[in-house]
Amino acid sequence: TVGVCDIRNLSKVLYSFQHHQDSVMQVQWSPKRPEILASASQDKRICVWDMARVGQFQTKECAEDGPAELLFIHAGHTGRVSDLCWDPNNAWTIASVAEDNILHIWEMEEHIYTQAKVEMEP
Repeated sequence: TVGVCDIRNLSKVLYSFQHHQDSVMQVQWSPKRPEILASASQDKRICVWDMARVGQFQTKECAEDGPAELLFIHAGHTGRVSDLCWDPNNAWTIASVAEDNILHIWEMEEHIYTQAKVEMEP
């Protein structure tokens, strides 16, 4: 679980992102997109979250894939993910490393984040 808090009151969780199956080791906000964050977990996955989608309606079929705010899951690591870092020059590129010392540099396919943007426009 990833909890988002107001820095003025860390004891109150404003929202929880729930999808990881093990401990979350790292969370980083996107340097280019203030509503986007990524979380790395010992479950060998990285989840990319979109705060702008919190509370968005989902069909039953879509809800089976995860909550509305879950934009993407990178599940390519074979070891527990220990760290991640956003590329400061490319809004959707992430570097991640696992305990097996394998580094992945990856980005989501463009249709994933452009589709999310289109769905949110009135």
